[in-house]
Amino acid sequence: MKKKNSICEFASHRSECLLKNFRESLARQSQISKIKAFQDAAEAPAPRFWVSEARATRIISQMMKNERTGSEILEGMHSEKRKMYEEIYRRTVAMKEEHPEMPLGDIVFEVVNSPAPCSYLSAPYVRILLAVQRLRH
Repeated sequence: MKKKNSICEFASHRSECLLKNFRESLARQSQISKIKAFQDAAEAPAPRFWVSEARATRIISQMMKNERTGSEILEGMHSEKRKMYEEIYRRTVAMKEEHPEMPLGDIVFEVVNSPAPCSYLSAPYVRILLAVQRLRH
């Protein structure tokens, strides 16, 4: 769990990407719908997984120790976050099979910093993140 007042090292990059996707969605629409634009921004591919390498390594390590999909570890997480960790886990296992000598932390680092199929954030959360970014600037 994230600690109060913790700093997300990629927050500005994430906000920039989400804002770009939001604006592109608005530009494509014939009738403007902010709700659709927030949804499109959430569903657009991301340049990386929006989780720290350290946090992902801890979760994936716990999942691998269970030798399953880590359902107990992912219990209680929002569905988008659960899907994100399942995808990171899948990619980590595949990469570990290709490079068994590579340390888990290095593999997770590579996976987390590779393109993600979506942001794994809900549209309402994207709206909040963009509102907070707007207030900061």
